Amino acid sequence: MSDRIRAYTEGIETRKVQSVSSGFRRRSRLIAAISILAAMAAACAAPEPPSAPNPFIGTWATPENDSITIRQNTIVQHQADGGSTVLDQNACGGVFRFGYDVKSRQALTALISGQADLRRKLSELLVKPSYPVAELECDRGDQTYVLLNDRQLVAIYRDGEIGAIDRLTRR
Repeated sequence: MSDRIRAYTEGIETRKVQSVSSGFRRRSRLIAAISILAAMAAACAAPEPPSAPNPFIGTWATPENDSITIRQNTIVQHQADGGSTVLDQNACGGVFRFGYDVKSRQALTALISGQADLRRKLSELLVKPSYPVAELECDRGDQTYVLLNDRQLVAIYRDGEIGAIDRLTRR
């Protein structure tokens, strides 16, 4: 009888070892399969492209050497005497907005609609249907900077119905 009990218990232990090891193998295969699928999904995900540098940022000057520096969030005006004014909430009496956009040629020439000669000059400079712009609203007047190419921009200054334009080149 003891041989029978021994044979029976050995059979149970053998089955336990087999079921534990086969369960372990199944779980290991499942984990490996999930890991492979996760790695494949991560490899297929497109990485974020690096953001393009802002083409407006930098120092720009007129032929008369008046200059501005366009920063990511504002404009700095440089005076001939070496002083500089950062256009922000304080300098603009609390009336300040600065941002980047794209505007049509028609919308840009409409900024100075009350001055036919100035509008004509601006129309001659703007030959493409649309342009990237940097816009500044200030209590001193509005300024729109139109990027013609990577080396040139046109500044449109407005104070009420009075406007002016300047051509600037990158320094």
